[in-house]
Order: sequence, then C-alpha cells, then structure tokens
Amino acid sequence: MTDLDRALQGCRGPEEASCQTCDILRKYSQERIELPVELTQNGNECYARHLIHRSQPNGYCVVAMVWGPGQGTAVHDHGGTWCVEGCMQGELQITSYRLNEETAAGISLSREGSVNVSPGCVGCLIPPFEHHKIENVSGANAITIHVYGEELLKCRRYLPREDGLYRTEMGCLSYNSEHAGRFLS
Repeated sequence: MTDLDRALQGCRGPEEASCQTCDILRKYSQERIELPVELTQNGNECYARHLIHRSQPNGYCVVAMVWGPGQGTAVHDHGGTWCVEGCMQGELQITSYRLNEETAAGISLSREGSVNVSPGCVGCLIPPFEHHKIENVSGANAITIHVYGEELLKCRRYLPREDGLYRTEMGCLSYNSEHAGRFLS
C-alpha cells in the first residue's frame, strides 16, 4: 500500500484522491496480479468482502469483493465517501442512478446508464454521484478491488416500491475475512 499512501498524502479533496487512486488501481489491474487465495473466496448467499488494508495516516480502506454468479447489490450509496473500483477478474454490470428527490412520500431515483466491466476496468464514485448497483452477469466468480476514502461499514440501500419510488434502509457492512497488512506493498 506504499504506492497509495504516497499518492494520497496531501491530496486536496476527493476528486484529486480518486484520480490518484484510479491511476494506481489501473496499474495493478492491468498487471493482472495474482491475489492470495483467501481473497478469492466468495460468500454463499451474498458477495464477499475481504479487508485488505486500513490506512491510519490517510484514512482510506482497501477491500477485495468476490461476486459469485448472479450475485449483486441493491441500489446503494457509499455513505458520502469517495470510492475507486477496479475489476480484477470476471465480468460485472454497474448501473448508476441519479437521486432526483427525497421527500416524506418516497425517494425518486432515475437510472442513468449501465456499463459492463471486465479485468482492467477502473471507475470512481464521488459524492453526491455515488448511487449505483453492481451485478455479476457472468457464470463465473468476479473479483473487484475497492478503495474507499474512509472505511465503509454502513450505507443506505434503496429498495424499489410498486409506485416507482424507492424506500431506504440503512445497511451495516461487515467483512468475510480480514487480511490487513498482508497484501500489496
């Protein structure tokens, strides 16, 4: 994580931090680095989150996520923190949403677009443009590396209602395993 620590020291805001992180994650994803086997294990019913690194001085967190065939997320946000995501293996579909309005009657989201990503693809989410869902659209496991501006342990999930609006619920996130300090120097 030395590369990230160096790059993120002194960054002035989420745009600069995510740009620096994109460059580094793109390099790692293009080199097709071999992940330790413990970071490639998927969850049984849901995607798996494996903690790779927490940076005390810079506050960021690195997580490997393993998506079994057909696994995915609800539409969600990242709790107001920036994120850079890089695909290391497999194929995923990422669909972004715009938060139009949040009232007592419900939440209005509109689908902005959808992209299929494969190894080497890197993208970022910078609040307030952070609403999206991820789905493994292939018949094999997919693996992504996520770098969050701060550790992400809860987020809002947006669940569709029959009237076209959404309701939210706060979701607590956990790790399937923690390997902090044992990966990517």
